[in-house]
Amino acid sequence: MAAIEMVLSEPDGAGPMNYLCIAVDSSQPETVRDAIKERLWRARPGAPSSATLTDILRGRHEKPVREFRLEEYGLFIPCRTRKFADIRTHSFAHNPAYYRYRLALARTDRLPEPMAEYLHTLFTNCPNHLFTQAVCRASRVRRGGLGIEVPLTRVKRHDIIALAAESHGFSQVSSRHENLQKFFLERNLNTIACEVPVWMEAWEIEDYSRLLRTRETLTGHIDVLRHENDGLLGVWDYKPHAAAERDAHVQVFLYTLMLALRTGLPLACFLAGYFDEKDAYIFDPSQVKLTREF
Repeated sequence: MAAIEMVLSEPDGAGPMNYLCIAVDSSQPETVRDAIKERLWRARPGAPSSATLTDILRGRHEKPVREFRLEEYGLFIPCRTRKFADIRTHSFAHNPAYYRYRLALARTDRLPEPMAEYLHTLFTNCPNHLFTQAVCRASRVRRGGLGIEVPLTRVKRHDIIALAAESHGFSQVSSRHENLQKFFLERNLNTIACEVPVWMEAWEIEDYSRLLRTRETLTGHIDVLRHENDGLLGVWDYKPHAAAERDAHVQVFLYTLMLALRTGLPLACFLAGYFDEKDAYIFDPSQVKLTREF
């Protein structure tokens, strides 16, 4: 690693500006970027939120802090500039496996600005250290552990069911999940993104530790994010045997809750659910109720 100090004149001639340039000789630029992000992440200013889960369910919450942006601390310039296809892919080495985040770039034009910005900045600003250190994943939270009542509706006819069935003839990779996601993105214009990373830290909700019985960061990856025909944003999880699921609604609710916190959008903007080739189970996340008092 080499550091170079430079003094350049400001464009208006007001005086010199000092710049520190650091050159890193590494074949793993993402690892270097993650190390920088983790150090800066810990030094962020912020105060614990006073919003409770009840406040968020009722649409009374604001983002407790602006999302982290590495570019506000300096420019990270790779040695090679890459061009991206219509669907941009990035592999995240998150616990417990690799997750291939895919985003249909042009389809974000129809999204609310906070959501579009969030999805685009994940490529460079996702706090990957939270996903490698965290032991609390949304997929492991059970309904008895969270204490919520979710108004589930089972439907037999829905676009997402038909798409799941059609995707069986699509086999570009070995994983059924990934083939389904790629099929959705390539064949269906309503699909925006797949394997979307989401997270929630304990200080972001006042009653976090009472709800989840831990202060560990909660993390997850949304299988499919879609534009729904009624104008809502669909948060979906693919479950190969959806009818046998008992806790999937809790997992998808937590995904939606985390996405609402990350973007500042109210839960009423979303539709949530899980599905397979025969059934879809859907609910309005803003209508979820707590079943126990804290």
